[in-house]
Amino acid sequence: MFQSCSKLPVFVACTGLVLSSFETSAVDFDVGVGAGAEYTNNVGLSAEDPIEDTIVVGYVGAKLVEPTGPVTADITATLNHQQYLEDSFQDQRYFRLAAAVDWEMIKERFDWQLNNLYTQRPINNTDPNTPDNIQDSNVFTLGANMFYPVSGRQSFTLFPQYKNFYYEIQNADNQQVSLLANWAYQANSTTYIGMNASIRAVDYNLDVIDDVSFTEVYFALSGSRARSEYSTNLGTVYVKRSNGQSTEEFSGNLNWLINLTGRSSLRTFISTGLTDGGNASLRATVDPGEGNPLDIQITPDVIRNQVITVGYQREDYTLKTGITASLRNLNYSESPNDRKIRSLNAAIDYPVTALLVSGLYAGFNDTELTDTGRVDESYNIGANLKYQLSRSLKTVFDLRYRTRESTDAFRDYSEWSAYISLTYGFGQPQRPGRSGGA
Repeated sequence: MFQSCSKLPVFVACTGLVLSSFETSAVDFDVGVGAGAEYTNNVGLSAEDPIEDTIVVGYVGAKLVEPTGPVTADITATLNHQQYLEDSFQDQRYFRLAAAVDWEMIKERFDWQLNNLYTQRPINNTDPNTPDNIQDSNVFTLGANMFYPVSGRQSFTLFPQYKNFYYEIQNADNQQVSLLANWAYQANSTTYIGMNASIRAVDYNLDVIDDVSFTEVYFALSGSRARSEYSTNLGTVYVKRSNGQSTEEFSGNLNWLINLTGRSSLRTFISTGLTDGGNASLRATVDPGEGNPLDIQITPDVIRNQVITVGYQREDYTLKTGITASLRNLNYSESPNDRKIRSLNAAIDYPVTALLVSGLYAGFNDTELTDTGRVDESYNIGANLKYQLSRSLKTVFDLRYRTRESTDAFRDYSEWSAYISLTYGFGQPQRPGRSGGA
């Protein structure tokens, strides 16, 4: 793992030019180093041949934040090295770069936006994410925000954007050029209405894959009340492939946040639309409230992505609680990857002392692959302790059990694992993922 990506030099060069305008006194820069170890009784998440192993993790990381000035930035880079002591897999290196840079060239009128996400994702997301099912991926984005106030109540904005999607193994690399136009009108002090229109062209690197374009028109409504905020977009999307096939369907979303009390909130997200796999996964990565990005199998298909996610959060003096439920229906235009996914996840953190926090978590996932009739039910439960040894030194201990029951018995597995880590400074070592698939 950790293949070089041809798009990273472009990102580094662009970022270097932008960062040259930073006022160094305002930049917040943190670094971190750490080590961890995980014991597992089924390292390959296998149904028939469980193998015990211990995985040792070495970690280095850095974070740069510039919150003020004409150039703002939030850049995080980490590198994790995983060594399998019993040689069940080859040693792995996982590099991650998450960056967002904004350059306000003309105050409140024109700014450049540069983003990059280099990370890892599964090749087949219904199989366990063991090292032989993980690939590097990168999304590079360069765009501009051009804002024009028509009057005191209305404005017009243009968002031209370029994206480049890279996948180490899958043949789904593509470049996308888009233009979004937005008209917004302030109906009153708490309500905005508007119209959005966009066109996005997806050009796949392989000539044998049909390119595709998405044309969308939406009516937009957003507002706030004493205890809630909401936004909705309702409209249509027209999709055309280079082979002449086309379709037009309804598309829309609703995002609603309710502050139940001063310490608790409920967020509901509902969405349906036609899109491509890269953008669907990226949106959920940026905003986990839109569902699990690993639900999406990356292919060159046009995907009907329907999702309902409800999340509850409560933070008291002595207890922090989070519960998320999600329903997702994915229909692929060509490949046999259609699926229905139901999931429920809960986590509780309890501060035993000012320096020691204990936690419990549990999750359930039911995935039905509708093209084949296969159904996977996955469960996990765990507990952890997090102790702040000093201002910069912290340790984590985590114990977890997980299992999967499938109509395909070859996909079944169960696993116990224990993990401990020690970190100085920013971040922490990444626990070996090896998640059990959707």
